[in-house]
Amino acid sequence: MSYGDAGGLLELEGEIAKQKQRVEDQEVLISVLEHDGHDVSEQEAALRVERASLALKIVQQIKLMASNSSNVLA
Repeated sequence: MSYGDAGGLLELEGEIAKQKQRVEDQEVLISVLEHDGHDVSEQEAALRVERASLALKIVQQIKLMASNSSNVLA
């Protein structure tokens, strides 16, 4: 997916916000399941993948913001 303009940056920010919420929701769910004595290893693995994906999107956001600010200064 390409986020090469200001609209793309806004779209990426929206995706990041949604994904952060999903991560937080998963953390709460895992906590509750773990408290109830369930095996949460699969959920924890899925959460690790979700966090890694979120981290990559944040890196994209930072690069895009840096690129946009370089273009403005040029």
